[in-house]
Amino acid sequence: MSWLRDIDRWFMAEVLPHAAAYRAKAAHFCGRDDADDLVQEAYARVLKTPDFRAIVSARGFVLTIVHNLALERLRRANVVRIELLASLDMLDVADPAPDAFAVAAGRSDLRRLLQLIDELPPQCARVLHMRKIQGMPPIAIAEALSISVSTVEKHIAKGLALVTKARRDSETQVEEVCPAFPKSRSGTLT
Repeated sequence: MSWLRDIDRWFMAEVLPHAAAYRAKAAHFCGRDDADDLVQEAYARVLKTPDFRAIVSARGFVLTIVHNLALERLRRANVVRIELLASLDMLDVADPAPDAFAVAAGRSDLRRLLQLIDELPPQCARVLHMRKIQGMPPIAIAEALSISVSTVEKHIAKGLALVTKARRDSETQVEEVCPAFPKSRSGTLT
């Protein structure tokens, strides 16, 4: 069998012995009728892997591919069979959008950051706002304010240092106001 490539030998030794597990996983997601097609598609992707030697667990790798292919098929399907809807709960597809708490926390952090920037010296605040909030490059800031790029970079460094120090100071104050409970209590509650 000298005509076999290294990936072919690896495939036969590491991937094929677990074919039943791949079919079972595929059948769980797309039904027994389409399970073989899904597994064959997974095999094709495995054989296209450029660095198969880096794969630690061939079984886990193929099962992940089967899972991802099933997700792709479910996403692209115009009609999803009702028995497959139960599988959707097991897919653990997270909504990429932030939840309400993350949005509120982000807005609060942004308000606090803008407040700290406003407390900086005027030119430093202007430069930092243009760079970090508006996203302007230092060259454009220098042109807009008629100052050198070096001065812009110094204002940015100074502003970031002052904002960082102010944030650390406010976090320290919060820790002093709300100290953590000691790990061991000397007295007992009755």
